Amino acid sequence: MLLSLVSKLEAVIVVALVIHMIGAVYGSGAESDRLALLEIKSKITYDPQGALPSWNDSLPFCQWRGVTCGRRHRRVTMLELPDLGLVGSLSPYLGNMSFLRYINLDSNQLHGSIPPEISRLYRLQSLSLFNNSLTGEIPANMSSCPKLSLIELERNKLSGKIPNAFSSKSMITFLSLSKNDFTGGIPPSLGNLTSLEILILTYCQLGGKIPDSLKQLKKLRKIGLGENGLVGAIPSFFFNLSMLEVLSFPENQLQGSLPSNLCLSQPRLKWIGLHTNNFTGFLPPSISNCSKLEILELNFNDLNGKIATDFGRLQHLRDLSLGGNKFGSKDHGDMNFFHSLSNCSNLIHLELSYNQLGGVLPSSIGNFSSKLSSLGLDSNYLSGTIPSSIRNLLGLTAISLGSNGFTGMIPESIGELQTLQILFLHNNHFSGVIPRSIGNLSLLVEVTLAGNSLEGTIPSTIGSWKQVIGLDLQGNKLSGSVPKELFQLSSLSISLILSQNNLSGALPQEIGNLKLLGILDFSMNRFTGELPSSLSSCASLENLNLSSNLFYGSLSGSFSSLKGLEYVDLSHNNFSGHVPTYLCWCTCVCTLSVFGLYVNDVQVSLVSLTKSTILLV
Repeated sequence: MLLSLVSKLEAVIVVALVIHMIGAVYGSGAESDRLALLEIKSKITYDPQGALPSWNDSLPFCQWRGVTCGRRHRRVTMLELPDLGLVGSLSPYLGNMSFLRYINLDSNQLHGSIPPEISRLYRLQSLSLFNNSLTGEIPANMSSCPKLSLIELERNKLSGKIPNAFSSKSMITFLSLSKNDFTGGIPPSLGNLTSLEILILTYCQLGGKIPDSLKQLKKLRKIGLGENGLVGAIPSFFFNLSMLEVLSFPENQLQGSLPSNLCLSQPRLKWIGLHTNNFTGFLPPSISNCSKLEILELNFNDLNGKIATDFGRLQHLRDLSLGGNKFGSKDHGDMNFFHSLSNCSNLIHLELSYNQLGGVLPSSIGNFSSKLSSLGLDSNYLSGTIPSSIRNLLGLTAISLGSNGFTGMIPESIGELQTLQILFLHNNHFSGVIPRSIGNLSLLVEVTLAGNSLEGTIPSTIGSWKQVIGLDLQGNKLSGSVPKELFQLSSLSISLILSQNNLSGALPQEIGNLKLLGILDFSMNRFTGELPSSLSSCASLENLNLSSNLFYGSLSGSFSSLKGLEYVDLSHNNFSGHVPTYLCWCTCVCTLSVFGLYVNDVQVSLVSLTKSTILLV
């Protein structure tokens, strides 16, 4: 009996000692965490939002802002201080918080290197240092954290090579290193990350070929390798990854043809981004099997041939960008595929510019998605008229049909597209008058109708364009005076170009309302009268061309405030008197080009014209 009591007493003592020892360990560990946090705070030199004043002994450290502790052992498990504008560096004492699982210091202004001591955090699962100013190399031993599943280091200034030490035992599922300054290529050891689902290495200054070892990434859902210097062909295994949703390799130097089995083994594919490379060959018809495809970006390659894809099967398609290739044969059948797009009920952006597409714009365009916002077909070989059914595309914000062979009149129905902001119809063969209904487009920002055969007067209804910043009507047959409503458009800031028409009349004083305008070109018309003194109110003018008109009078007061002029051409007019001294001394413009002492009956003073371009010939 006595022995039994002694045994029980010994057991109680042992348990008590174990509990005491565990408490001591956790206690010392907790103190280590507290000291580490204070060291981390000491490395922060500026705290603009006052995030860290609570980090003091008046509160238990588990209650400090951004700190989360475990319920049982009161050890730090999470450190989250994103979007606070913190300035400073990362303390190596981070590696002392051995229970730390999550680190999120995104979107601060942290600089310096990533401390290699982070590799001691064996419980670490997530490391997010996105959008800081960290420099140096990624610690090679960081991948030794056995439970690490997320590494997000994009938008920093990291350099050197991406470590080639990734282990096949790694649990990393998310790796984003984009927008850094690495050198070298994609390390083959990335193929060891067999759990990887998302790999983002865009804009990393990487070169070389895509390593074949990546074929081991069977679970890959998203891969982004864009905006690097990668060369060679895309390895064929990428087109057999059945889990893949995003394949994005734009702005590299990749080459070769697109595989004929594209999309056949990838039912989940939503985004194919291969624009701005050197791909050749045809557009595989098999793309129509990508039933979940939302974005197809193949623009700016060297693809050719007829477009024979049945896009109507792509019910989720939002963005189709095939511009900047050699699609089509300048033939009337090139647009046969266009009808299938009317079944793409989610289409928002359609870009087919800079190809060799011939034929007419089908009237079926009126059946396109009401969500269509952008339509780009410029620089092709299209002909015929703009179908009036275009009025149905009430969601359009941008139309670009320039540099084709369109004929006929600009349809009156275009005035029904009241969300339109961009209207480019330049370099075609449009004739007739500019429709008055164009004034209904009150949201227009940029308009160019240049290089057509438009005639009649400029409609006064354009006075409703209160947001327009650029207007180009050059190279038409427009006549009459410029409506005063045009000079009320004080938003004009890029350019107002009316050159090479038959416009006449005097420039009104209202021209002084164009205070933001950078380029004013009224050359090669029949404008008359003296230059209005209010022209000097156009203080933002950099380029002024009034040549080849019938202007007369002196130049005495028209340029006194135009300090930013870089180019002036007043040649082939009937001006008289002297070139104003302030124009001769203009130091904001450059390159001497004056051809004689008397031009336009204006006596030219050659005093300091060495930095001026003044054309009065």
